[in-house]
Amino acid sequence: MQKTYTGRYVNIPLLAQEINNLFLSEGWESQVMQLTTPMMMQPGMPQYYDYEIRAMKKGHLHHVENVIVRIRGYPNEFSIIVEEEHIGALGRELINHRLFGTIDKQITDGMYDMPLPMQQQPMPTPQQPMSQPMAQTAGVRCPQCGYQNPPGAKFCLNCGTKLF
Repeated sequence: MQKTYTGRYVNIPLLAQEINNLFLSEGWESQVMQLTTPMMMQPGMPQYYDYEIRAMKKGHLHHVENVIVRIRGYPNEFSIIVEEEHIGALGRELINHRLFGTIDKQITDGMYDMPLPMQQQPMPTPQQPMSQPMAQTAGVRCPQCGYQNPPGAKFCLNCGTKLF
């Protein structure tokens, strides 16, 4: 199964962590792996992401269900690809309802949106006066990758690590 999303500017590391948390909350063993390393970007160019979530659940008689969820692309255009092996009825419900139902709705509703980079933000029209500049405040530095996040960020915009 695959679904492609466009028209939003999504925090992909946060989305990958939320999908992993979904599996963990349902009793699956799950982990997130970042398959690409963050690269130095040119100003105005979005970061390319490639995450893989591997989830496994052992059932009766040593029956093992495996799901691999791959999220790859740019914040404004990415795909979620699901590969599965030996999935039973409960695993199918988790994928169809929770992953492609709940997560899809949350993406559509903007739950994982992040601000557009300055180069991609629309210029104000004559009917929209420019707002007053805000005072610069210190952001939150990520303990994992060192990225300087905006004030009040709960997750790193670069790697998805939870911020304190």
